[in-house]
Amino acid sequence: MKTFLIRDIKLLIATLFIATLFACGKNDTFTDIDGNEYHSIRIGNQTWMAENLRTTRFNNGDLIAAAKNASEWTIDGRAAYSNYANNDSLATDYGLLYNWYCISDKREIAPEGWRIPTEADLRELLQFVGSDSIAASLLKERGTQHWLPSFTEGNNATGFSALPGGYKDADGQSYMRKSNGYYWTTQGSFEFYHWSSRVFLAFANIERDAKFMKYGFSIKCIKDISR
Repeated sequence: MKTFLIRDIKLLIATLFIATLFACGKNDTFTDIDGNEYHSIRIGNQTWMAENLRTTRFNNGDLIAAAKNASEWTIDGRAAYSNYANNDSLATDYGLLYNWYCISDKREIAPEGWRIPTEADLRELLQFVGSDSIAASLLKERGTQHWLPSFTEGNNATGFSALPGGYKDADGQSYMRKSNGYYWTTQGSFEFYHWSSRVFLAFANIERDAKFMKYGFSIKCIKDISR
């Protein structure tokens, strides 16, 4: 009980700090090459995409392969996207699931002026919100429209709006929608779980296990200030 009380006090302090530091809300809008509209959100010195990526093309206009079933998803070495459980209606809320070949492709999947986040970007984000132990609560979308009910429900004080889009494994099977959210970084992934107020970085590591190249995760891009 004492541990939960301390965590809740830390969460309240962090929420009030972030809310007073700047008005957390959706800022400028921008589009990807398909014309899908997104909102940007400023968190500390970073600007993040508030929604999950939904593009079906690389920035040079080339189509990304659409995997409509498990056999199409398991083709080796091909950049591909899919919907959770091959259900097209889920893309509006949760975005698309992309394999690793989309992340590493030189044609670039992030909209112009944006990029795939690095693990260093994630560390900076977690440092800004104050503590890894409460980070997910501040980053997850508020309420239970998309997330399963939990005692660690998000308050989305940052406006990051992390969603539980689940993932697709190397065999093309879908898991964990409404429970877990998995996002690509340039090295691997970061995860949100409905039962946890933490952000995890341990699920997928491309260098450690090549099978994760065929997994499908969501994408949230970060503004590329170097351009």
